[in-house]
Amino acid sequence: MSEQLKTSPALPPQSVARDAAGALIVGFNGTTAPDDLRRAVAAGLGAVILFTRNVVDADQVAALTAALRSERSDLLIAIDHEGGEFSHLAPANPWPLASPRSLGELDDLDLTRSSARDAAATLASLGIDLMLAPSVDVNSNPANPVISTRSFGTTAAVVSRHGVAFLAGVREAGIAGCPKHFPGHGDVAVDSHLALPRVDRSIEQVTAVELAPFKATIDAGADVIMSAHIVFSAYDDQPATLSRRILHGLLREELGFTGVITTDALEMQAITATRSIEDATIASVRAGADLAMIAIGEADPQALTAHLVDAVSNGTLDAARLADAAGRVRSLAASLATRKRGAGLDGAPIREVAARTVARQEIPALGGSPYVVDLAQGLHPAWNPYFSGLPEVFARIAPDSDGVVLRGEDEAALAAAQNAAIGRPLVVALQDAVRTPWMRAALDHLLQCHEGDVFVLCTGIPEDRAIVPAAVPAAVTYGRNLVVLEQVAKSLTRQP
Repeated sequence: MSEQLKTSPALPPQSVARDAAGALIVGFNGTTAPDDLRRAVAAGLGAVILFTRNVVDADQVAALTAALRSERSDLLIAIDHEGGEFSHLAPANPWPLASPRSLGELDDLDLTRSSARDAAATLASLGIDLMLAPSVDVNSNPANPVISTRSFGTTAAVVSRHGVAFLAGVREAGIAGCPKHFPGHGDVAVDSHLALPRVDRSIEQVTAVELAPFKATIDAGADVIMSAHIVFSAYDDQPATLSRRILHGLLREELGFTGVITTDALEMQAITATRSIEDATIASVRAGADLAMIAIGEADPQALTAHLVDAVSNGTLDAARLADAAGRVRSLAASLATRKRGAGLDGAPIREVAARTVARQEIPALGGSPYVVDLAQGLHPAWNPYFSGLPEVFARIAPDSDGVVLRGEDEAALAAAQNAAIGRPLVVALQDAVRTPWMRAALDHLLQCHEGDVFVLCTGIPEDRAIVPAAVPAAVTYGRNLVVLEQVAKSLTRQP
């Protein structure tokens, strides 16, 4: 053997392929593990991510995760689980997590910690060990179309302390949390699912606001951080997910993060409007990501693995960078295997959130037959509502109630709702009306036309309360958590 071969051995192709698979987190279709996915897991796939499409009930989810891990025990299994309206696990979880904004508004760190522990213990019981939460974005822009009540609040201080408390609860349950979306998704007016947002603020401004919660959660031991598909022009002209300056220079070197960096879903239009998913996968790993996420059900882990291997072969991706990425993922899996799993709290935290949310506000007694007009945001992959709307909630509590859900401007439907509410108390629900002109117009119309009792329920960001006339009674739920909304419905439909 030559001296050159002794000092610079060729990396075995099977090692490159296994590292390439280990740097991927993919979604899939169906409620059982497909054969091709099982083969990918056996070949070294780093992680899978579950969505509503993969969930029927608790027994089915537990069987699914067990089947996947029977192929390889150190597979990471993840799910988005932020709270509020956002729940992919609704059929398998009777006690949905409170919205982050409601926890931030109550500002009880012990309650935030216990809420996260209860939710994370539920995931652990189902075989899920990576909770893609909390969102530690500072929702400083009320026009933000995608964060809303997914954030703990509008200031870095609130988000930092609740992000740390939330992570502590997740760790007590024995699984990993994931602060997101780095460097921060709170001050945007563009949805990265649809286009590429841009933040044009100074490094000093970004450091003081966006980065502060990430620094706090990194110091508190965050295991995973998710990148954002946003251009931060003070750092780079590439979106953070594809920026080595941001992922390696800022997150690794300046903030000292040593855990796993995962991308947000690479199929989002902020990324794929200008490149293929395959090219984005290579570029994100090259930039410093350890897990490239392809969340669509049609993700092909074998083909994506081959693209990464080809990138190493043609010199566009360094084999050592790929090995580092896969090694970090394996280290996290090994760490999780040794952690003690804490028991859940059987829904006590969300029941407390609901009770305290109602107790701190004046809610009138309207009787058992209100008409509910639910002015809600359009269906969106980041919201994923697990119930049809407020009329469904009220109908369970007060069978004589009625109502309609409006998710966009519809003059005919609004007129029909106005007529249907005649002779009944009217409940109008708002969700982020401050950024939704049709919703504000619909509210004004209903308030002007209805004769009789009216109550406005702000189910999104609390900034909506300011657009309700002072003479109109209103309350705020800080999100659309089912348990909280049921408690409000019970209070509203009591007899005068």
